[in-house]
Amino acid sequence: MRETDESSAIGETVWRRLASATIPGLAAQGPIAVDPDLADEMGAFEETALSEEDALDSLMDEIALSSEAEGGAHG
Repeated sequence: MRETDESSAIGETVWRRLASATIPGLAAQGPIAVDPDLADEMGAFEETALSEEDALDSLMDEIALSSEAEGGAHG
């Protein structure tokens, strides 16, 4: 996070918007260091993991398919 003091000429929100607009142009020239909070706001850390509900549904589907396969092989 950027250090601020009472005498800052611009507010935190304005600074973040300016940084978010400037970073893509700078990054085109090569890798740059970005504050993790700002990077998160810019969408750098996209969450792609399954939700707990989706994971359980997937497990139940696997159990059902396994049971069907076992039943068909013994029948």
